[in-house]
Amino acid sequence: MIPNIFRQCNHIDFDRYFLTEVMSAIYPDDFNYTYYDYSFRFRNDDLISTTSSWRSFARIILVILLRIGFVLIHIGSVPVNNVNLILLQNIIDFCWVTIVYALVGIVIAYTGDIKGLLGEGHWIGDEIVDKDEIIIGWSAVSIAAAILTCGIVGRTHTIGYLIIGFLLAGLVQPFLIHWIWTPQGWIRTNVLLQQEVYFHDYGGSAVVHLVGGLSGFIGCLTLGRRILRLDAIDDASIAVGSAGTVFAGQLFVFIGLQSLGMLNIQALRFEVKAKTQKNIFVNNLLAASSCSLLVVAFHFFIPREEFNHWTVMRCVQATVAGLVVISAGLDIYSPMMAIGLGTTGSIIFYLVSRQVFNSALEDYCNIVAIHLVCAIWGSFLVPLFCINEHDEVRMILLNFMWQLICLVTIIAFVAITMILAFGTLHHSGLLRNRSEYLNHLRANVAEGRTRRKSLLERLFRADRDPVYLQPGTSFAEPL
Repeated sequence: MIPNIFRQCNHIDFDRYFLTEVMSAIYPDDFNYTYYDYSFRFRNDDLISTTSSWRSFARIILVILLRIGFVLIHIGSVPVNNVNLILLQNIIDFCWVTIVYALVGIVIAYTGDIKGLLGEGHWIGDEIVDKDEIIIGWSAVSIAAAILTCGIVGRTHTIGYLIIGFLLAGLVQPFLIHWIWTPQGWIRTNVLLQQEVYFHDYGGSAVVHLVGGLSGFIGCLTLGRRILRLDAIDDASIAVGSAGTVFAGQLFVFIGLQSLGMLNIQALRFEVKAKTQKNIFVNNLLAASSCSLLVVAFHFFIPREEFNHWTVMRCVQATVAGLVVISAGLDIYSPMMAIGLGTTGSIIFYLVSRQVFNSALEDYCNIVAIHLVCAIWGSFLVPLFCINEHDEVRMILLNFMWQLICLVTIIAFVAITMILAFGTLHHSGLLRNRSEYLNHLRANVAEGRTRRKSLLERLFRADRDPVYLQPGTSFAEPL
């Protein structure tokens, strides 16, 4: 009798029995246990499939709204002689990065892992490829490309546009997505001084905002200054109603950036409980509001700067800057933390945006202050808040060190790639379009007629008495 009992017990999978029966009874609402509860998991496969489908659809809609917002920002902010050039370059950029990412980027970004560096090389048509992951990566690539476009739109040759878009969507971002957003990525999890460390970037602070902002900044620097006749301002695309256009564009961008805070299917299964999604949206609202309010207050209490079109736009842009500051730790911040970080972000954004405005850098959309500097600041702070109750001081310091090491690595990777790309295009004559080439030539001629300024003077103090272009103004006399 007893041997028969043992013989029957040999056919029982005690690990599976414990997971499916015991753990389901003890932890019926825990994602970590219910995912491994096979009976529960299989009953909910249809629910997960339906949930991921509507999330992917919502993500696509939000990204499209964001791209529309950036087009409106370009039309209302960037001075060009032909607004159709902005529309054409935006639609080319959107379609081109989508095709490049679908054919090249996903081979590197997702589906399998090779030593934490890249995927296993599965094409978009393979059945093993998770289409939800494709949409997640596509949203990151599309948003970063839109940010990059802010720095070079209307000024770049079409061939140069295509080359930069290929590098961004086919190489730079897919590698970063795999390194940071996949469980096997070497940046996301690694060992430092015999201790497991983590890099935290939930909402794309490094993967999206830093990449797009730094690439656009390098593009601006490479293109350099140009001369625009003040009496020709009416022929440019900056009109009296541009303030409303930019405001609407920033609103669409604010809405579209919520796509980066949406839970993906991996997070739904493994890491995050349902209430986290609500906290993310609340944190976004609080950070954006606190950042914008303080920037408005700075303009009221610091009387040295006139309250005009550009200062009003800066107050509107601060809402997006607040989102960028907390994007790295959206899933771990409390509402009070979001307000505090939005406050610090407002100071950083205000100081940097004023400096850029008074410089020779033609950053009409303010991407350096909004996306580059705020992303670096947010990524720098997140390990100080991502602390568990039982973490020792050594563990906290190691995680902070790893965050800094990875942040420097990401900046170096993007900077080297884009400097080489823009430099090659510049020397090959494929960087500037015809109108930009003529403007740049005029700038070089004008520079030869005046005293040669130092690099710091040219970059941070353009003129002793600078003249700023403002929509709705015109001048009867040319320069």
